[in-house]
Amino acid sequence: MWRPRPRQLHINRFPSSKADSKAILERGDWVMDEGPTLRWGIAPVSLMADDFAAALSVLPEQHHRIVSCVAAYQSHALAFAERHQVENVYTSFEDLAKCPNVDVVYISPLNPQHSELCHLMLNHDKHVLCEKPLCMTEEQVTKLLEKARARGLFLMEGMWPRCVPAYHYLRHQILRNRLGEIKQVHCTLGLPVSQGRLGLYGGVTNDFGVYGMQLGLWVFREVPRCLKVSGRVNSEHVDVSADIELCFTRGKRALIEVSSEKKLSNQAVIQGKDGSIKMNNYWCPTRLITEEVDYEFPLPGGDQMAPTHYHNRLGMCYEAEEVRNCILKGSTESDDFSHKESLLLANLMDTIHAELGVGEFANRNEVSDLQKQIENVQDIVKDPEELASETCRVVEDVSMGGSLEISRQEVKDQVKGH
Repeated sequence: MWRPRPRQLHINRFPSSKADSKAILERGDWVMDEGPTLRWGIAPVSLMADDFAAALSVLPEQHHRIVSCVAAYQSHALAFAERHQVENVYTSFEDLAKCPNVDVVYISPLNPQHSELCHLMLNHDKHVLCEKPLCMTEEQVTKLLEKARARGLFLMEGMWPRCVPAYHYLRHQILRNRLGEIKQVHCTLGLPVSQGRLGLYGGVTNDFGVYGMQLGLWVFREVPRCLKVSGRVNSEHVDVSADIELCFTRGKRALIEVSSEKKLSNQAVIQGKDGSIKMNNYWCPTRLITEEVDYEFPLPGGDQMAPTHYHNRLGMCYEAEEVRNCILKGSTESDDFSHKESLLLANLMDTIHAELGVGEFANRNEVSDLQKQIENVQDIVKDPEELASETCRVVEDVSMGGSLEISRQEVKDQVKGH
């Protein structure tokens, strides 16, 4: 009987000091199985989709194959099909949705188009992997998740850093208490972005901020007690910079700084009582840096792979394998980034946009039930039932259950007070 492959990390050794040598973590060969090939549709052709196709190419051909793609211009679709040996080319999203040979669709258009395209594919019984953010509002996310569950289809927000070895090993370090109690996560992400492009993507918090927020939620494994935000919004009601603080129990906090106007240090620092770990490019990490040791996680494919359009995007291969494992198990969501986390993240983003006066929240004084997920969301991830040895990753990357006992009035007062 076929069983999903646990993704093992083969750790060569742990040097005693940085001067000794680096601990290099490499993936072993991909484990083959007798499960069927997952047939992908690409909607639409884009630079990110091109990188996703490149990531699939480092995986076993028996695991993944792109069979259909769609683009508004046939020439773009044909060029993509030629590069990646795709059989079916469309200029209509609905035609791709109706294609009987497609199992799952990778969706990567402009952020405001995510919801509509996801609904279309789910309506035609296609599993969906959608780039972040899943939707633009919590209401849209709620409707989408309800549809996926009702139809028994897999749906995942493409928070692919959750699937890479660096994140899995960081969890391993945290569970081993190597850093002591984690007190703070500090993330920065800033790059100069044209205002036109930023508007198309829905602002800097949608484009950049979600990476730091998901990392804070992932490290602390609990629902934040309150949220503080300040930032700058342009004349089009698009946020161009923001400073976000998520407050957790016992004084723990996540600080996220994002900017579309200037370059920042673009790193995350996880600070514990007994030590810290730094992640450069934490949205696509291949290295963890401590005071004593650098842990490296080389990308699959090696030097023979052509450069991707976006940094380190070959790492999306781990996300693709997670999607396949989930679908073949009959799961409708991934433990790496669950539906409850997508819903919580969307709720927090609505709160941020309302506080800043962004987009559809520009003329509202408040958003009804903005913090209801703080009461309702439980089990972001479950408590790990077993720890992995130092030669493999934690197979079930899950954490604690239960909810924070915060009254609705307390939440309302906290939000208003910040």
